[in-house]
Amino acid sequence: MSTVDAQVQSPIEGANQSATILQLAMAALRLTKVPATDSNNNLQQRLRPVISLSEVAYHDCYDDCWIVLYDRVYDITNFLRLHPGGHDVLVENAGRDATIAFLNAGHSTMAIKSLKLYEIGELPPNECIYRCVGKLTLTNLPD
Repeated sequence: MSTVDAQVQSPIEGANQSATILQLAMAALRLTKVPATDSNNNLQQRLRPVISLSEVAYHDCYDDCWIVLYDRVYDITNFLRLHPGGHDVLVENAGRDATIAFLNAGHSTMAIKSLKLYEIGELPPNECIYRCVGKLTLTNLPD
């Protein structure tokens, strides 16, 4: 039996049966798992939709504004009018990776924690910069 045909217990929620490594890899192309701990210190899986940079690029205006920060995708359309620095700086980076601009602005810990409210997905592994093995790694990345 090859390693591709090996049966493993599926970590995907809702999957009651065993799956091959190949099936799990195919599922990972659509959803990625991020470990999180609950109050009982049990490992839970958080699934995020995978959104490509080309998809993000279509959302680049005031009425439909997505940005990428730390390889995660955020729909900040409803946040534009609330941003303390004004909406112009956000719309300027709409539809693309805004991580460098975000870092240069010196955001507070509270601002970084509030990112979770607007998160809608993450980049596919081949488009990641900050959260991929073998590429640029930042310390203290927001969850």
